[in-house]
Amino acid sequence: MAYNASNESLQLKRVNLLGLVFAALLVLIMGRIFQRQIIEHSSFLALAKDQHVVNEEVVAKRGKVLVYDQQLEAYYPLATNVSLYSLNVVPTQVTQSELVATKLLPFLSDITETALLEILQSNKVYVPPLKRRVEVREKEAIEALALDGVYLRTEEYRYYPEDDLASNLLGFVNRDRKGQYGVEGYFDQELSGRAGLAQVEKSSLGTHITIGSRKVINPENGADVVLTIDRAIQYFVEKKLQEYVEKYKATGGAVIIMEPQTGKIVALANYPDFNPNYYNEFPLENFTNPNVSLVYEPGSVFKVFTIAAGIDAGLISPSTTYTDVGEVKVTDKIIRNSDLAAHGVQTMTQVLEKSLNTGAVFVVQKLGRQLFYKYLKDLGFDAVTNVGLAGEVPANMRPFREWPEMDLATMSFGQAIAVTPMQLVTAIGAIANQGKLMKPQIVEKVIYQDGAVAFDPQIVKVVFKPQTAQLVSAMMVNVVEKGHGKQAGVAGYRVAGKTGTAQIAGPGGYEKEVSIGSFIGFAPMTNPRFVMLTRIDRPEGMIYAESSAAPLFGEIAEYLLNYWQVPPER
Repeated sequence: MAYNASNESLQLKRVNLLGLVFAALLVLIMGRIFQRQIIEHSSFLALAKDQHVVNEEVVAKRGKVLVYDQQLEAYYPLATNVSLYSLNVVPTQVTQSELVATKLLPFLSDITETALLEILQSNKVYVPPLKRRVEVREKEAIEALALDGVYLRTEEYRYYPEDDLASNLLGFVNRDRKGQYGVEGYFDQELSGRAGLAQVEKSSLGTHITIGSRKVINPENGADVVLTIDRAIQYFVEKKLQEYVEKYKATGGAVIIMEPQTGKIVALANYPDFNPNYYNEFPLENFTNPNVSLVYEPGSVFKVFTIAAGIDAGLISPSTTYTDVGEVKVTDKIIRNSDLAAHGVQTMTQVLEKSLNTGAVFVVQKLGRQLFYKYLKDLGFDAVTNVGLAGEVPANMRPFREWPEMDLATMSFGQAIAVTPMQLVTAIGAIANQGKLMKPQIVEKVIYQDGAVAFDPQIVKVVFKPQTAQLVSAMMVNVVEKGHGKQAGVAGYRVAGKTGTAQIAGPGGYEKEVSIGSFIGFAPMTNPRFVMLTRIDRPEGMIYAESSAAPLFGEIAEYLLNYWQVPPER
């Protein structure tokens, strides 16, 4: 075979060319590596951290809602926090679905075996928890079964140890950890605290890397809120209110008890109520607190304020007389007494005793729009009381310059004006407290991590002269002892009070054969320990408050005077 130099030269050139190509590629690769590892190191490090370093919210511990228990001499929680569990399954990890269904069914009350098997035999990676609020004993029993694909996860819950006690006052915390209604809503910011932040490293599987870096900004736990209510009185009032609502087949009712000298709310109850531990099982209307969130025409309890304004302005006295002919004409309309009777010459004391509409009109016409409005404004009927409960609304009262003559007249006995029960209690407190209107308060103090902030009693306005308050108080005692309020009396004590049978306004006027019965008052007269409003809504077969709200007032008043060991006056 002959030697071919040209072929050898061609092959050598090919080898050299290939070497140059590989050398060029090597230079490019090395350059890219240099760019990535040296020049772009910081940006890739940040990208890696973004993939593995996660910012997680550290939830603050919500503050408690407490009351001071006189018998225990300690704070007792009406709202606190508890760790419970949720029962979860991962269907793709369940190997024996029939066995798992059989074992779990005794713990599940709201699911059938067929429905449970359908869940367990699905190909889903995630299904909602089969059960929430699993307690420790049940959790331990489920764990002892050692079932594949079955897990129990810890969940934090807001817990109300007394269930429905003071529920409308407390409100609740929803699944987003937000306070709703009541104290939980009004003081949500204080109770919630401030969430912290944890920066943690996670693996590609999403689990925390134990030896990874971790930066934590600690949360600020929520403050504790201490209420003014007395737990024993609250319990008694709620049971008694429920008894009366059911007794008279009423649609609902309410009670507020307040210390007139301080404005502190001793008890606040509504019925129907709800259990905040299971708030989602109750209708929405049960959450609303009608004591602060709904207005109504109060009826004849309002005559107390009309008479008080007339006396304080020097226009009448308890002995001032007028002639009652049973009706009074205002513009082109006629206003009559509720009993449709004419009573002849009557004093202002008798106007309250007999609850005469014509007498209230007689007084308000002496006062006139501007002066009557001044007293109503001073009594707080033009604004919310800021008692400390979410959802409070103001009274429905038009500017006095817009009042027609008929409205001025009917407002004197509690029509053409709609107010909240809280406003009524606060206003009657001014008469019980020598003319001084106090700001009502439901919270005694807020206990923060670094100390407590107490809410001191606050005088809003001196509305009446002390002499006016004393005179009107004595007139209200006559209502209980001689007038329509006899069933509100308590033997041995001078109870001051006034009935109010309110008509219910509808789209076409006032509804027929239905009413809201109210009684408002205080005791003892000389040094009142409490002011109270009792209310029964739409009692069946009971039109007048003297037969529904008044006896409820009397029973609760007797309990309070005995509970506080107030010495009899006579």
